[in-house]
Amino acid sequence: MKLSNINDEQLTDEDINAIVYSSIFDNGNYSKYCLVFGNSMLLKERVETAVREYKNKRFEKIIFMGGVNGVSNQDNSNIAEALKMKELAIKLGVKEENILLDTTSNNTFENVDNALELLKDELSTIKSLTIITSEFHLKRCYAILKKKLPWMEVTLISAKDGFTDKDNWFLSDNSWNSGRSLATYEAHLLVKYAKEDKIADLEIDLDKRKN
Repeated sequence: MKLSNINDEQLTDEDINAIVYSSIFDNGNYSKYCLVFGNSMLLKERVETAVREYKNKRFEKIIFMGGVNGVSNQDNSNIAEALKMKELAIKLGVKEENILLDTTSNNTFENVDNALELLKDELSTIKSLTIITSEFHLKRCYAILKKKLPWMEVTLISAKDGFTDKDNWFLSDNSWNSGRSLATYEAHLLVKYAKEDKIADLEIDLDKRKN
């Protein structure tokens, strides 16, 4: 079933799992560029994952993305998420010349648009991109990229955080910023954006909800 055809008024845990987490896997491929999506509250996990895979030579250059006005900026920091990520990545061993920055984006659509703008001179020759973000956020990032660049091969690497991952999001209650609340919100958002034709209308197999 296409995302846009899903009735999301009453989603079960199995529905949420299928919509948000199904078909999310790392194909093991190499890309020249990796896009790392910002989130002030999950920044450390995403950077550490990016640094680990950079050292494993999964990609050559990293684009850190995120401004100061995103919804995750709960402490009203005036330092862009991308700058914070760059600082941590350099401390962990990434060479500064291998880091590109988008410091103005404040949502996922802007993340993608600004990253592609940074790559515009090479985009016609780039065959693959890697993206790193929290597991619950990967499908949205993927669907936005595939809407804009349907021919692009996209490698998905999840930054595990222990509470929003496929294996544990359902263990929490629905309180604000819990794994359950984030996964549930994401499921509704994916359906909404697909219906609005803002993202690629991905196929979701609701008959195999645990896959």
